[in-house]
Amino acid sequence: MEKLTRLHFYFHDTLDGTNLTAIRIAGPSKRSFGTTMMIDDPLTEGPETSSKLVGRAKGIYAFSSQRDSGLLLMLMNFAFLEGTYNGSALSILGRNPTLDKWKINCYNMASVLTFFSLYLMLFSTSFTIINGVFSEQSPMAILTKHMEKLTRLHFYFHDTLDGTNPTAIRITGPANRSFSTTFITDDPLTEGPEASSKLVGRAQGIYAFASQHDSALLMVMNFAFLEGKYNGSALSILGRNPFLNKVREMPIVGGSGVFRYARGYALAKTVSFTPKTGDAVVEYNVSVLHF
Repeated sequence: MEKLTRLHFYFHDTLDGTNLTAIRIAGPSKRSFGTTMMIDDPLTEGPETSSKLVGRAKGIYAFSSQRDSGLLLMLMNFAFLEGTYNGSALSILGRNPTLDKWKINCYNMASVLTFFSLYLMLFSTSFTIINGVFSEQSPMAILTKHMEKLTRLHFYFHDTLDGTNPTAIRITGPANRSFSTTFITDDPLTEGPEASSKLVGRAQGIYAFASQHDSALLMVMNFAFLEGKYNGSALSILGRNPFLNKVREMPIVGGSGVFRYARGYALAKTVSFTPKTGDAVVEYNVSVLHF
């Protein structure tokens, strides 16, 4: 039988001093959008840095919005060092609006609540504090009382690298080859293929040229929706995008808000591409199961 585990711990992100736990690895020098940090942050039982170490957060966060300076793409592993969880890890891919009091990220098909202060972030996997205890287990039935449903979404993704208002910028990679070239995006998602069509969301994250032998991208991003009942909800995508294929399939690995506990797939089809600039419009059909 599946079981639900709740974890409660504190995340210490230190960018200053002699014992920093996060370093800048990429991004422009004059703006926050695209700035990417690599972390090896301690996870502790209490908020004090001297509190008992229960694990480490290892991975990347990046500033993924041109309009909201506090919005991060979170891509990391929580590697635990305590008790029955020693040697185990959870993987997180999600959207973190750090200036909000409470944030919900895709957390290996669970939800994460985070609160940021200057160099300290509080992570909890439930809306209630678990009496200061590191972990607690409950029957999975509490999560399945609502029927799972299938939602289909259709929208267009506009990736603009050229002009005065690019929506994607190059953050790292060699000058003389495409392999490993990495872009951060804050691309509009619209109802129709025209740039003037109704805005329904934004694609915020990273894509990178991840193959030396064919034309394929690593896609790591969140589709953050702004329209109707999906306003404030997001889907997280992690997959391989062989962009020269007519239709590409990529997995939806989680979500937040309406799409909490989401899983599914996205079908992408290029509508237009300008080789000289790299600008593209891509049609997406998304099928997702969620509660």
